[in-house]
Amino acid sequence: MNYQAPVRTTLLEVRDLRTEFQTPSGTVTAVDGVSFSVERGERVAVVGESGSGKSAMAMSILRLLAWPGRLAAGEVRLDGRDIARLSEGQLNAVRGRLVGTVFQDPMSSLDPVMRISKQMIEPIMRNLKLNRQEARDEAVKWLGKVGIPEPERRIEAFPFEMSGGMRQRVMIAMALSCQPRLVIADEPTTALDVTIQAQIVEVLKNLTAEAGAAMLFITHDLGLVARFAHKVAVMYAGRIVEFGRVEDIFARPAHPYTQSLLGTIPSTEMLKSERLPQIPGLPPDMRKPIVGCAFRERCGAAHDRCAVEPPVLSERGPDHSAACWTDKGLTDSISLKPKSSARTNKPFEPDGSVVVELNALWKQFNVSRKTTVRAVNGVNLRVHKGETLGIVGESGCGKSTVARLLLGLEKPTSGDIFISGLAQMVFQDPSASFNPKMRIGDIVAEPLVVKSRGAKLERDEAVRRLIGQVGLDASFIERYPHQLSGGQRQRVAVARALALNPSVVVADEPTSALDVSVRAQIINLLADLKHDLGISFVFISHDLLTVRYISDRIAVMYLGEVVEYGAAEEVFADPRHPYTKALIDAVPVPDPVIESRRSSVPLEGELPSPLNLPRGCAFASRCPIATDLCRAEKPTLPTHELSRQVACHYAV
Repeated sequence: MNYQAPVRTTLLEVRDLRTEFQTPSGTVTAVDGVSFSVERGERVAVVGESGSGKSAMAMSILRLLAWPGRLAAGEVRLDGRDIARLSEGQLNAVRGRLVGTVFQDPMSSLDPVMRISKQMIEPIMRNLKLNRQEARDEAVKWLGKVGIPEPERRIEAFPFEMSGGMRQRVMIAMALSCQPRLVIADEPTTALDVTIQAQIVEVLKNLTAEAGAAMLFITHDLGLVARFAHKVAVMYAGRIVEFGRVEDIFARPAHPYTQSLLGTIPSTEMLKSERLPQIPGLPPDMRKPIVGCAFRERCGAAHDRCAVEPPVLSERGPDHSAACWTDKGLTDSISLKPKSSARTNKPFEPDGSVVVELNALWKQFNVSRKTTVRAVNGVNLRVHKGETLGIVGESGCGKSTVARLLLGLEKPTSGDIFISGLAQMVFQDPSASFNPKMRIGDIVAEPLVVKSRGAKLERDEAVRRLIGQVGLDASFIERYPHQLSGGQRQRVAVARALALNPSVVVADEPTSALDVSVRAQIINLLADLKHDLGISFVFISHDLLTVRYISDRIAVMYLGEVVEYGAAEEVFADPRHPYTKALIDAVPVPDPVIESRRSSVPLEGELPSPLNLPRGCAFASRCPIATDLCRAEKPTLPTHELSRQVACHYAV
């Protein structure tokens, strides 16, 4: 990336920021003495696990904390002015005008019953002192800049008439339209597909650079950090534990926590026989006073001093500091990898036994008498015993519909589904599939009760065995879902799925809502279960690095069809379909050097409507090599075989 810091002109300076939340269990210090600065034109990423204080710190800067949160101490200077001491009226002149915000979920910020025009024009009129027509012209201009097609027409749309990517673009346009000096973006791409994510990141990067605005970018996606940021602040337990230039943080991380986070990401070089490194333990309980280093109980390099004296940020190089009592953090002799880091399994070789087969599967939804949504269009897939089939594609491509058809939650319009044995499901959000009033033991036992499997003593024994299989101890049986972390709840979801000894488990985005450290634990768990129990998995995700690591074969779906199918390593090493190549190119690599050399041209456009499918290739409108043949004649996937298959006229 070769980032050269501009002449030192500090825009934002935060000093000793402290944020507290009053709870019935005590005071939670979410931000504990945070200090950092952002220069004009800089993009600073803030990373860390959930609960580390990232969002609380960002919201504290503009005092957007919801009760019972409060800014307890500290200074927040914007252009030398301490905005932490401003009245609410004075702050309203800063919010939107000097500081723009982009939140994770645009629907929580956009009024669903108000047209985009009203939500954009009035703030522009107020902040830029323009009349209504001038403000409208400015709003249309910014919608065009963020890539909204036909902005003159779409400005009159309601938020619900737009896709997730479009709504996020509107949020960016709103944040930048008043020409702020600082943009705070809190997880703005978490729920988006890799292609839309790449588009959003490029829009943010280009437009903030064009306007000369600085940015505070909060995320847990370290690949995006490598692609986007100039500097990185790593937070843990309410404190910044490392701060520096992105190249230094990724090449020479000094804090054990930073090293641990970077080590948990599946890399393109990692072999499937290797276990993903994972961070042991859990973050500390922020309701209790922290003595010494907050990370010491999870740190392989901790020593006596760490237990009694909290480390402070100290210089580790030019513009690089870390809060650790060791000089090098974790060393080669103290690695993250578990003692049994390699599995004994060989690359997957099918034995001929098929556990799932989908033949000419179609699913249509009749929206009205004249309107039909074609969600799945003639899909053929096989899953063999002990195999993991990864299904990837953008939102709306039909991935989850295939899963629901496979599980019998939807009936196919036509086609055949064969399953040898039972199929079970692991959902994206386990909390939504748990009864919050049931104990964990009852949740895991529920499938056994429904199917009348065994007497109560036998079911209790089965629950203890299942809880142990997913890496939890028997004490969890008596707990409730709200008493578990996100990773622990997902382990319980896996245990419940295993209760009836299924032959195949369908996992629909099981790691997308998890931190990278917890994600590594769940991926290792699924891989271990596959190896130990011979279970087959259908793994649905838009996290392509994870899919590559865990899958034996990959099916790439686009607008209800499989457009490429083959061995995972072959598909990633040599994508044959232009859409597959675009998906892989959009995946951010957690390496700033590699990212600086990659093409930054994202896949343009969005999926065509399933209400009106194109006559020829569905991807032709977005394909860089499409011809008249593609637009007139639909390419088909060859008859299902184990070999590579590509639905493209020009596949080689």
